[in-house]
Amino acid sequence: MATMRRRLTPEDVDTIAELDAAKGSYFQRDPDRADSRFVKPRRRQPVEVSRAKARLRTARWRSEMDRRKAPTVEQVGMALATALATTSWSDRLTQLDYDLLSRALDDLQARGFSITETRKTLRRLRIKLVDPADRAGEESEGCGPPIWQDDASKLPF
Repeated sequence: MATMRRRLTPEDVDTIAELDAAKGSYFQRDPDRADSRFVKPRRRQPVEVSRAKARLRTARWRSEMDRRKAPTVEQVGMALATALATTSWSDRLTQLDYDLLSRALDDLQARGFSITETRKTLRRLRIKLVDPADRAGEESEGCGPPIWQDDASKLPF
């Protein structure tokens, strides 16, 4: 249960003032004492300064990536998606190739993306990058049945 507090009386206020005065008179801190803080508090800085520092860090990171000729994860992923979308599919894929594709699709599905929409996205990328003559006979071109008839070697998109 909560305890009830009584109101301060004028005598209580006088006692508190005496105690605070005694504390300041008798128990003073050494101005040369060691600093006990392990981490100094950050001083507030204007938002503009913070943003300028962030732009500088980003510019340094991009410059370093350019100097090393290092791709970002997004660029590697886009290169893999482009390679997948522009594959000629004339050679049969190995079981390892299908395993890699299924892992990529499973990862996207586990992160909440729709496999159907992923396939549509890859199909749009293929239509954008591959010449229509090279896509002749594919299911989405309306030219007939898909290239692969068996389910074991069906196109992933």
